[in-house]
Amino acid sequence: MYVRAYRSALGLGLSLALMVSVAQPGQAQPAPRPETLQAGLSGRWSGYLEYRDYQSNEAFRLPMVSYMSVAPDTVTVTRLSSFDDGPQTGMVFITTTTLYGDTGATSAMFRKGRVVEVVTDQARVARAVDAVHWTVIFERDGVDGGQESHIRETETRDGDTLTRLKEVKPLGGEDSAYVFRNITVLSRAPSVP
Repeated sequence: MYVRAYRSALGLGLSLALMVSVAQPGQAQPAPRPETLQAGLSGRWSGYLEYRDYQSNEAFRLPMVSYMSVAPDTVTVTRLSSFDDGPQTGMVFITTTTLYGDTGATSAMFRKGRVVEVVTDQARVARAVDAVHWTVIFERDGVDGGQESHIRETETRDGDTLTRLKEVKPLGGEDSAYVFRNITVLSRAPSVP
């Protein structure tokens, strides 16, 4: 099941040809900054989280809701995401606040019962057609499943659909391929007048 979602995300999000608008003949405008594209995400999004379990290697799909808000400074993005992780765990709430700056995108992730996680990603725009059609790639070295890893998250917006694909590969395994870790596929909820 996750293979289908993974292929779909690749089709949507891994078109890495950078598309920029032309300001004048012969002069291309620089690509927008990641935080400029993220500024349009405020609102309620719903869909699902699909992930590969570390122990069983099985794929699980859970309904998910995310509320996103962008601060007036336009460089601070907060996401409150929730999903039901079954009868033993129950509802899970994850709050992530990301601050964009010249040194990357620094995020703090809060989840009940876990140590606060702080990471800094290198964020780059891989595709920018307009404000609602783009791909941003976040990359860092860190730990995934207890193993030192290269971590890559590819976020793609296609109108009212937002996909974020997380892939990992072991540090030192530069020749190895990235493998699927999880994906969220969300649709913007219509605004209520």
